[in-house]
Amino acid sequence: MKLYKLSLTAAALAFAVAVNAQSTFKSSLPVKPGKGVTVAGTVECDGKPVAGVTVSDGYEVTKTDKKGAYYLKSKKQNPQVFITTPSGYEAVREDVMPQFWADFTMPADKYERLDFCLKKTDNKRHAVIFLADIHLANERNDVDIFSGPYVDRIKEEVSKLKAAGIPAYTINLGDGSWDLYWYAHQYSINDLRGTLNEADYPTAFFNVMGNHDNDGATPAGEGADFRASLPYQKTFGPRYYSHNIGDVHYVFLDNIDYINATLENPSYPGITGRRNYKENFTQEQLDWLRKDLAGVSYDTPVVVSMHCPLLRWKKNDGSAYRLKPEETSSRELLSILKPYKNVHTFSGHSHRQCIVRMPEEEQNLADHNISGACGSWWRTRATALKNLCPDGTPAGYELFTVDGSDLKWEHKAFEYPEDRQFYAWDMNGVKDYFANNREMRAFLKNYPKWTDYSDVPENYIYVNLWAWDPEGTLKITENGKELPVEIVTEENPLYTVSYMVRNTIWLNQVENKGYQKPRKFQLFRAKASTPDAPVDISWTDFFGNETKSTLDRPAPFTLEAL
Repeated sequence: MKLYKLSLTAAALAFAVAVNAQSTFKSSLPVKPGKGVTVAGTVECDGKPVAGVTVSDGYEVTKTDKKGAYYLKSKKQNPQVFITTPSGYEAVREDVMPQFWADFTMPADKYERLDFCLKKTDNKRHAVIFLADIHLANERNDVDIFSGPYVDRIKEEVSKLKAAGIPAYTINLGDGSWDLYWYAHQYSINDLRGTLNEADYPTAFFNVMGNHDNDGATPAGEGADFRASLPYQKTFGPRYYSHNIGDVHYVFLDNIDYINATLENPSYPGITGRRNYKENFTQEQLDWLRKDLAGVSYDTPVVVSMHCPLLRWKKNDGSAYRLKPEETSSRELLSILKPYKNVHTFSGHSHRQCIVRMPEEEQNLADHNISGACGSWWRTRATALKNLCPDGTPAGYELFTVDGSDLKWEHKAFEYPEDRQFYAWDMNGVKDYFANNREMRAFLKNYPKWTDYSDVPENYIYVNLWAWDPEGTLKITENGKELPVEIVTEENPLYTVSYMVRNTIWLNQVENKGYQKPRKFQLFRAKASTPDAPVDISWTDFFGNETKSTLDRPAPFTLEAL
């Protein structure tokens, strides 16, 4: 791989001044670098050396010796060196970011010393809050909503975990910022870290790069992906790295190859290109991952975080899957992970909730795609409605709990009670709304490809499960009789009303070509025998947790009721 000079853009330099993210710890423990060593240092805890800690520059991987010292003959192709925290420890932190990396300050051929400090933590039992697509851009009151009620909800979650003696961590799956508005709205990737600190975010915050976390001011051309990532790396550290928390090995990858092809007439201040990208895994990451996993037992649960989902259902019934990023590098990643008996991948990007399980005879891997914390880019919330993703899932997070090698997960919505896991509609009420609401009729006239639910047959019940799992069970019962349930792929009527109508008719965007194609997602439906009998709905997830609700009918379709 060609080496790129580690020089920051003017924007990156401005961001760098505002944040001191890395380890600045200075140890008194001795190091004795040999010939060719360009970076060395120690890892210690309470003044004592910690042996066996993995240290890497993203290319070379080594471990600390019995004196806590490490030595690397690094070419400094990446801007930093980082440690993989061992089980039972955490990297010290002064703010929301753990100090597990340190930036190089000397030229590639010059020696420098960089040290790290750990603290002991009993984390065999622990929890991870997975967030995705926060998309803060200093618009639609997004910063205040996220740092206010949303962070408060996370604080409540962490307080309950803490009371149970369970340490909590956060993994953000990318797109914490929005590259288009870094300069126009004066909110960059560095501001995200500032927002977290100002909100007194309650856990250590680990991050992966999303496509919108790149610097759109970066000129296109060779090395654009690397150059565009420099402000991110200055704020949140390496693009790929790993940690051990309890008995789980956590890996963080960057599967965005940022291109930012030249745009002749940019429409936003500071942006020089189209902000386009490819989804793949670079060879340097995969080569590093092999080295990173070399000392990890095949019995160890492995959790891999990335921005773009690795897998997607070919159909919404869970019958077959396809690879989402570029196939060759995705296949290589699967090959590296195949020997491990319990692998979970987590991602964002799509603003939807989806779990894809590979067949056991093929590979023990489950891919979790997490709904966006911003919903549909904060737009439904901006019109005084609930924050809603395009598939109907409310803005939320995934709570991942670990006890040794026992892994469990559940979806939590920011704006709904914990025991709420689905929407249900009496489609007779939806029919009436679509037939008689004037704004809906105007929308359908201008967007005729979208489904007109005024034509749906009588007495159907529709259910939108927020976190459907093919290993779970949905039951719909009328007068004690279980109704046959089928999976359909259709527009979500709630999304049509709360997002599409308000972003077209309300804003007079009836000629917006980007809205012409309907957005279809998985829904469940059953045919009731009467228009007025109540219907009982029960969802039992993979772990046996049951959520129940009764839909009293006839039920009008109103946004307030949802």
